Amino acid sequence: MHAIFAIEPEAINTWPIFRYAVEKFGYSKGLLIARYPGKWEKMVIEACQRNGVPDVDMMRVVEKLQAIKSDRLVKMGLPYRDGGWRENVGAEDVLNNLSAVLVHGRVELNKFHCIDDAHENLFDNRRDFRVKRSAEALAEAAKHVLVASNSVVLVDGYFQSKRRCTKVLCAMFAASQQAEALPNQVIIFSDHSNDPRSWDVVRQEYKALLGEWIQRGIDITIFRLAREQLDLDIHARYLFNQKAGLRFDRGFVEPEDHGQREHETDVSCIDSTLVNGLYARFIDGRESLSVVDEIVLE
Repeated sequence: MHAIFAIEPEAINTWPIFRYAVEKFGYSKGLLIARYPGKWEKMVIEACQRNGVPDVDMMRVVEKLQAIKSDRLVKMGLPYRDGGWRENVGAEDVLNNLSAVLVHGRVELNKFHCIDDAHENLFDNRRDFRVKRSAEALAEAAKHVLVASNSVVLVDGYFQSKRRCTKVLCAMFAASQQAEALPNQVIIFSDHSNDPRSWDVVRQEYKALLGEWIQRGIDITIFRLAREQLDLDIHARYLFNQKAGLRFDRGFVEPEDHGQREHETDVSCIDSTLVNGLYARFIDGRESLSVVDEIVLE
């Protein structure tokens, strides 16, 4: 899953240091910045003002904070009590939800790193990770991409109206709901030839398996495509929106064998170029796809 870092506002109270820090983060890099607390951006601006940052650089900081809201800042909903930022972020119930904390000056706890001399290895190898093949583990890996947009796209030639598939999807919905960011729309692209049963039979199965989430207002559409439409993606299954995306090497399926659910599979963050290409192909260019049938659940 994405690594979440907290950054002390006082540690990035100049334009050069602020720019250096935030450029290391992004969905495609597997690294996100916790919006901790909810007024974190305001705290950064105030720290820069106290430090006497010149007007031109102050404008750059404000513009950059606005720009990174959508592609590397993530709302955590963690408690922020009386006391200073360090005291709060060091609380066990907060620190347990973070991968690392970047601070200025003295390092006090194991997850704390001084921003001035943090080793580059701290930021490396965050794009690729391995997770268990259980529905809950696959959903947890996808959580931050799921909540980044109210519309989500799945591309998996093997996705079917079977519980082993929809159980993963339901676990993703549950993770989104827990983060108070349930999607409004989910679009799935699968291979019709892998399950050529009739439209009405498949639709009834999907409704029975996903009915709870349909009733909660999620519009789900499944496009079953001709086989040649997914040939290029046969070994990679994708979850994406307009902001970010993940590649699941073994797809959105929980094995029926309980032992196999303990086995791990590869999940990787995909770069913005591929995200844009997938979005252009499957969403913007949908009319050019060879669609066998379309199943709408609402």
